[in-house]
Amino acid sequence: MGGKFQNINFDLDNLPTMPLVASQMMHLINKPETSAAALAKVVSKDPAVAARVLKIANSSFYSMSRQVTSLSTAIVVLGERTLKGLVLAASMRGMNQSFGKIEQMLWEDSMVCALGSKYLARKLGLADPEEAFMAGLFRHIGLVVLNTQEDKASDFIVKLMGSGISNIATQELEMFGATHAEIGAAVLEHWKLSEALSLVALHHSDVALDKGADRSSVNLVCVVNIAGQMPGYFGIFEKQRELNLDNSRGVKQLGLEQERVEESIEEFHSIFKENRGDFLS
Repeated sequence: MGGKFQNINFDLDNLPTMPLVASQMMHLINKPETSAAALAKVVSKDPAVAARVLKIANSSFYSMSRQVTSLSTAIVVLGERTLKGLVLAASMRGMNQSFGKIEQMLWEDSMVCALGSKYLARKLGLADPEEAFMAGLFRHIGLVVLNTQEDKASDFIVKLMGSGISNIATQELEMFGATHAEIGAAVLEHWKLSEALSLVALHHSDVALDKGADRSSVNLVCVVNIAGQMPGYFGIFEKQRELNLDNSRGVKQLGLEQERVEESIEEFHSIFKENRGDFLS
């Protein structure tokens, strides 16, 4: 298996395939003549995915002027790019062979970061909101893969998501041969998603892009880096973490006013608390 992100010390022959409904939908979206009805037909193949798309579409986060009751209407009202993100998000739950405490934690972590990234991207005018949603959604896809393929990953993930772990990359290299960031970048490349999404997965924590990286990629990585604090701050994990932007690499890299970022996060926190059931159920 070749590719820019494939040269890592990890068994890439068993990478998960993109969930079927998501794969079929993305194939259709790339065809300009595809109708909303055709997309709705594909999404409806998985009732659980369809239900979650409608539930999130009707949350106040999307500020619909009327109740959305059909997938075709949701596609027309939300747009194909928003639908793509929602379907990918809903489909991620189906990647797990089982769905217990750790899987729920990873799912909630991904959804909060995705929605938070979208909100910050739009509020601060830093990145395309739909691309930010997908970038936030997939920042920890490497952890999802580790959880499904490595028996010893579960305890590591619980510690990482709960109290945090210092020298994360060093420990991951020793335990698994590659970091979750490297694995995530390889998965997204395997799925033939954009290089920008792979770069976010690879650098969501360290924000260490090459000096020649384009501004849009830098902004996208930084937005997801900032939004990555939201799951812990919003109480997704067992121990709620304080919001600490003093050492935020994303804030520093973009030279943002910390107060403005904090205000934006608090605004989204209010939206999240109001819609938590729709976002995470």
